[in-house]
Amino acid sequence: MTSITKPTRVTGVILLTLVLGGCDFITPVTTNPNSVPTASVEQLFTAIQVNSYFLAEGQISRIAAIWTQQMAGTDRQFVSIDSYVITEEDANGEFSTVYTGGGLIDIRTAIALANDNGRRTFEGILKVHEAYMIGMTASIFGDIPYSEAANADIAEPVLDGQAAVYAAIQSLLDEAIADLGSGQAGVGGPGLADLSLGGDVAAWTAVAYTLKARFHIHWGETTASAYVDALAAAQNGIQDAAGTWKTIHSNAATENNLWFQFQRDRSGYISSGDHLLALMDGDSDPRLYLWYSCQDPDKQFPPDCDQTTIPGPAKARVSELSPTGYGSSSFNLPMVSCAENAFIIAEAQFAASNFAAAITAAEDGLTCQEDEWSVDLAAQATAIGLLTGAPLLAAIMDQKYIALFLNAEVYNDYKRTCLPAITENTGGMPGRLFYGQDERQSNTNVPEPGAQPARNANDTNAC
Repeated sequence: MTSITKPTRVTGVILLTLVLGGCDFITPVTTNPNSVPTASVEQLFTAIQVNSYFLAEGQISRIAAIWTQQMAGTDRQFVSIDSYVITEEDANGEFSTVYTGGGLIDIRTAIALANDNGRRTFEGILKVHEAYMIGMTASIFGDIPYSEAANADIAEPVLDGQAAVYAAIQSLLDEAIADLGSGQAGVGGPGLADLSLGGDVAAWTAVAYTLKARFHIHWGETTASAYVDALAAAQNGIQDAAGTWKTIHSNAATENNLWFQFQRDRSGYISSGDHLLALMDGDSDPRLYLWYSCQDPDKQFPPDCDQTTIPGPAKARVSELSPTGYGSSSFNLPMVSCAENAFIIAEAQFAASNFAAAITAAEDGLTCQEDEWSVDLAAQATAIGLLTGAPLLAAIMDQKYIALFLNAEVYNDYKRTCLPAITENTGGMPGRLFYGQDERQSNTNVPEPGAQPARNANDTNAC
């Protein structure tokens, strides 16, 4: 599988992930060949970016997609995951990699180097990466090591409360926005070392605001001001498809999209999900063929995803990801997008009973998708424009669910709103993942799986 296992705690030894260029075989070696070279900010940043892509496309993405029925677990251990049977090994690698190998330790090192060299705008971009990694980890696992993590003097960091982690991340994003707006580039921004946005300060500022909105809205179930705060942040967030933060891949074998690698190496383990395929097929959604292949290898079913004669679940289980869209080897998965920002605004406006504004924002989200995919979603926009009350919110969340395909944020959305209206499997969807086994075995502050909470602080009630 594409997931990795790293038996390490989140503190202690500082691990530098080096991305080195070509070697000079002419200049004689004048330094100790056994010493560890000092990584530059750019080298560390490459590792940090790759690690963020791993977090976005790896096992957490797969679990979230299965549980929200965008995909379905159809073979081996993924059948168990589909039935909500999970262990502390299921996201073990992902939990560890948040801290090591391009995670928090390397981010803190890179931030310090950028700061020492007056590269404040670069520092801001690095802080956005830290906020993304830590914020999403807290959204999935709840209380996590953070305030004492990445500290060589603390062998076993405490678990900070989820609310405290979110508050720290909001402050970090404020710092990032100030850094990005400082105009202090020092010897220069990341430039081409920034694989996703090319060092574009305005684009990264918008990403930071959309992340603020995302993390504010995560508290919509429990905090009165969550929607107001999310709306205020999103007004400055990503406004067009060109500003979407994506993973970056190519057709080179070492740079393939992780979902493509998984399909290639584990074909049949995960197939299309019962709810999303039926939702898009029933709405004649033109994005359908970019999401799913919609064709059975044995050609037993029509290749057009028509479910009028074949029951949804039976048909859904024969389709994998589209080879010309989400399932292609070079597909760049949207991590934080224009569409997400617009649908956050739509949900927040709905919460304030501003239905007309909610409709306008939802239409903006569809426009983002039209620009991203070169499709016509006028029919979907017209349908939303006719709604009010609960059906309007359901339509907003359905469209966000479609737009954020394979993004773990759909799991957070479902826990908060109980939308889209999927039919949960027996036992009910879990409210969080178990901490990684490696961290639990090396940090006595992490409880045994049976002693861990069933739900996180921002999600007190099951659907």
